[in-house]
Amino acid sequence: MKKYFRKDTFSLIEKEYTMNYSYLKNFLVKLTNDQNLAEDVVQEVFSRLLKEPEKILEVQYIKSWLVSVSKNILIDHYRKKKPHLLDEVDLMENLLEDHLTPEKITMRKEIFDNVLSNISKEEKTIFLAKEYYGYKYEEISSLMGLPISTIKSRLFRVRKKILSTLERGESIE
Repeated sequence: MKKYFRKDTFSLIEKEYTMNYSYLKNFLVKLTNDQNLAEDVVQEVFSRLLKEPEKILEVQYIKSWLVSVSKNILIDHYRKKKPHLLDEVDLMENLLEDHLTPEKITMRKEIFDNVLSNISKEEKTIFLAKEYYGYKYEEISSLMGLPISTIKSRLFRVRKKILSTLERGESIE
């Protein structure tokens, strides 16, 4: 492959931007139904490319690579947006209720409400992000700005509180 100078690399990025902007934007609009979000994602793709211009020289199929990066940025966007759901008041009503009677659902909700009301907001966020939303430790760590070891230890403490509540004779099922 021909060695490009940095100036040539930026020209190549500009050329790819001109050639692929409309395609990427239309692709993302079809996925999101949001014109502004699609434009933001395309801009993010190319701004990342401008931060590391050498990447364009490593890629063999630029269009498919741009689509892949766009999808990943879109997924990241939705993952970052998802934690706002943790503030919902009736979140626990929907937790594992598919096979329970109304009485058991009420008992379960009371136990979880009791346990969750006795922990900090940070611990509650960590617990719900891991157990309810299925986030990975690394994702929770980056969302909360805490080390992974702290996330794991706080999650362990919350689980331990739940188990101690259950061991006192209260039953979730």
